[in-house]
Amino acid sequence: MSEQKELVLKVLSDVSDTVDLFYQQKDNEAFQRFSGVLLEMTEAIDTLATYKSEHEGFEFDEQKVCSILKDAMEALQNADSVLLADVLQYDFVEYMEQIADNM
Repeated sequence: MSEQKELVLKVLSDVSDTVDLFYQQKDNEAFQRFSGVLLEMTEAIDTLATYKSEHEGFEFDEQKVCSILKDAMEALQNADSVLLADVLQYDFVEYMEQIADNM
């Protein structure tokens, strides 16, 4: 397994752990953890963009990821932790898992 794929999978695990905290209504802990996870998410997205430039034919839709992150930020601004968790789990994690499978 490539180092890039390992990084993406680690980030997905961390995001999923954070989502679980939101679903358990441990919002304070989840929001604190989310601030750190955001940095990891950014690193994973940068890694995928680099991977795409190095591997012809690798599909990675940066616009889709930007749209997902925009939805997540709107939920965050509205302090809607359930919507934020849903966006992270069902949009971000699921899409990134598909991407990781193709690495």
